[in-house]
Amino acid sequence: MTNEGTSHALHVDTLTRLSDPWLTSEGAEFLRERFREHRDDLDWGWLLDQAARHRILPAVGYNSGRFRLHRHPDEATHTITHQWILTAAYEGNRRRNEVMRTETAAILRTAESLGLPYALRKGFTLSELLYPDPGVRRMHDVDLLMSREDAAALGAELAGIGYTQGRLSVDGTEVEKFRRSTRYFWNLHVNNALPYVKPVADPQVESIDVDFCHDLTPAAGPGGEERTKAFLARTVPIEVCGVKTRGLCVEDAVLDLCVHLHKEADSRHYIAMGNDLMLSKFMDIACAVSRTTPEEITRIAHRVTELGVQEAVFYTLHYTGELFPGSVPAALTKAVEPLDRSVLTEYGRLEGKPAAWVSDFRTRLFSTRRLSEAADARHLPMR
Repeated sequence: MTNEGTSHALHVDTLTRLSDPWLTSEGAEFLRERFREHRDDLDWGWLLDQAARHRILPAVGYNSGRFRLHRHPDEATHTITHQWILTAAYEGNRRRNEVMRTETAAILRTAESLGLPYALRKGFTLSELLYPDPGVRRMHDVDLLMSREDAAALGAELAGIGYTQGRLSVDGTEVEKFRRSTRYFWNLHVNNALPYVKPVADPQVESIDVDFCHDLTPAAGPGGEERTKAFLARTVPIEVCGVKTRGLCVEDAVLDLCVHLHKEADSRHYIAMGNDLMLSKFMDIACAVSRTTPEEITRIAHRVTELGVQEAVFYTLHYTGELFPGSVPAALTKAVEPLDRSVLTEYGRLEGKPAAWVSDFRTRLFSTRRLSEAADARHLPMR
């Protein structure tokens, strides 16, 4: 995994420090000296691979470029191997996000034109409102919270600007509609609609996907429609992608991020895909909660208790605090801590079939073979 004789902890610490979007000048100088001191020890192949897997490569490129971390005043040669890869990753992601920003604006204007209740989730509400630079966070899709009926109405309107509910073909030129059995399965068992997809003729963006969520709290049981109405009634006005739109209030937005992260970490579907654990998701949480006020902490804790999602939120805050020390207020983690902490070491709880992990969290996070521990992991139907 890394060069023989080097410390795994050193590599993990280097990766988390280097990807911190709020890296300070002092932190940058610490890294500059580390790169020089450990020039022969740091395995940049491993670091680049893990940064790509965890979707933080643009953040690494952002920091290495703005602080010129590949240069040291006492060294004639660069201390970061293949700095150009990091520069290209950041610049390419910045370009990618510009394309997605334009498309997202069109989607939001379409949603606004219908006058139906909705909320923009994650995505640009994070990259534009919480992150310091538009090229740092890698954007993936456009997430909206809507009722099933209203989502279907907006989906019909999105067809007018090139979107089809389906999956991108192998050659990327068209969208293949889902099978009837797949649509039936998702309607019956999943709190999200199947995605609406639009192919994009841009080298940085293969397609734009629109995902509709119908319930932010899948672990809370029946009553999803009423919960969604309550979430939508509490939305606040925001401006994203140059469009005046609606976003979740602070406590709902934090709850949404935490529950979503845990859902994917817990789900056999996402484990099978290898998307269950990503540093980028924990980084989102760190950015969202690091500046919460005591009043907001109280409101978040109240909402978590009200909806019964203590385990999911505790899991997320606990491990975010481990990865990014000082980012999560201790009062917030304590306020949502459940009596049973087994959520930290199990998966499949939301499916009603919990199973224990064998390895510890950090080992799994950076292992490319963690699927071997979850031999029962399976994909949801996606054709």
